[in-house]
Amino acid sequence: MRRMLGIVGAIAALGVGIGAAQAAPGYATANVNIRTGPDTEFPSAGVIPEGSSVDVRGCLRDESWCDVRWGSERGWVYSEYLAFDYRGAMTPVPDVGLAGLRLPVVVFRPGVYWQRHYVGRPWFKDRTRWYAFKPRPRPGWRAPPRGPRKPGWWRSGYQAPRGMAAPPEHWRRRDRH
Repeated sequence: MRRMLGIVGAIAALGVGIGAAQAAPGYATANVNIRTGPDTEFPSAGVIPEGSSVDVRGCLRDESWCDVRWGSERGWVYSEYLAFDYRGAMTPVPDVGLAGLRLPVVVFRPGVYWQRHYVGRPWFKDRTRWYAFKPRPRPGWRAPPRGPRKPGWWRSGYQAPRGMAAPPEHWRRRDRH
């Protein structure tokens, strides 16, 4: 019985290792703000430079914003400014979707999120304002279609966030040596 449990444990550990090995980093496709919540009203925690590697932790159900880790920073980025190496091409998150990229759906809970990631930051003293703030639907964003997606589906009638250009149609990661 112990041996059987050991084998099952080893198989489970191998499965976790394989899943982690398949995970690929995401990349910022423009100089983009990393926000302290999924709305442009939340304070910026900094600007992620174009081409920087980010760890995408998950995205909201409508795929409009994704929770990312960039270096020591944690925050939220518009999904269309994040790309993954998908089948040999750099592909924006909305073109493939969360299931295709194996990203989880996450929920934003300001009190919990800020308590975990922003204690001691200059804007933390105003946290009660943000705890009560309800993120609004993104201007010009619509929920992704069900089923297979045509790449660029989200670009039809797309409005870039104020002060930003739309992400490039075919973004390529610059090689850094």
